[in-house]
Amino acid sequence: MISIKVILKIIVLGLLLNGCASKSEKSKNTIPYKYRTPEHVKMACENQMKENANNNANAGSNAGNFLLGVIKGLEEDWACDPLK
Repeated sequence: MISIKVILKIIVLGLLLNGCASKSEKSKNTIPYKYRTPEHVKMACENQMKENANNNANAGSNAGNFLLGVIKGLEEDWACDPLK
């Protein structure tokens, strides 16, 4: 039977290879507000910050809440990014 360590190693290796090999630098958007207007970005950013303020994820409690906090931070970063 395959152990959990082997499965995790395969997953991590796959994610690393996918992250390094799949995207070229040319495909990144360099034009601010190409897909969303400044009003949409501001509204999404404010809504995400309000949602994160009401979130109970605490980095000091356990690994699950820590990961939820990281995910919420990424969501806020994406919502406030004018290039997305």
